[in-house]
Amino acid sequence: MTENDDSVSARGMSEETSFHESIGSVYWERLLSLHPVDVSNRSGAVYHPAQQGFVLPVYNLRYLILPEKRKIHKVGPNDRMTGETLHPFFSLALFYLTNAKDIRPAHTWVSEKDLPGGSTFFRGPHHLPVEELVTLYGRDPGAFLEAGQRLGGSEVFYGDKAFALEVFPKIPLAYLLWKGDEEFSPTIHLLFDSAIQSHLSLDIIWCLVSETTRRLAAKK
Repeated sequence: MTENDDSVSARGMSEETSFHESIGSVYWERLLSLHPVDVSNRSGAVYHPAQQGFVLPVYNLRYLILPEKRKIHKVGPNDRMTGETLHPFFSLALFYLTNAKDIRPAHTWVSEKDLPGGSTFFRGPHHLPVEELVTLYGRDPGAFLEAGQRLGGSEVFYGDKAFALEVFPKIPLAYLLWKGDEEFSPTIHLLFDSAIQSHLSLDIIWCLVSETTRRLAAKK
């Protein structure tokens, strides 16, 4: 990579960060304008008046989100707080807090093609990103399940191995692995709760899958 390439790459990263910061700013402002009880009822987050913040479960973790200070802290054992860098993923958490509806999961699994508009949206550049997981776990269903469990998932009985996990309180996802054989390559598919579009748009769903896949790959 040349010096010019490095410059272009750095500029691209800076532009992406600026984009997410600007989007995040919109959601911080919106979150501040909403009544905390309403946000809690809709999202499943718990509001702490003394801290003026929301504790939001994210996978198997908890985060304290402070709208006034525009800060996010990881809540560790014994409620110990650790400051978090505002990774672009947290823009999705803010989107969820401001857009979730007072609707419970339907507990009915559907594929992306069953979601209204999903069959046309989740193709080409927006196909669900699972290739890295196929490479890492396609021939090792046990390791696939363990990666899901380390992210807070529980085994469900589809394919050769599968697990379901919650990204946010009302947003479960299921990852299904077929390990393949001499004739067929391994494949991984996803299932969504049929009520997911009550809370999230298709582009946000794609972003959540991308982040979840990234975290699962990091568990290898």
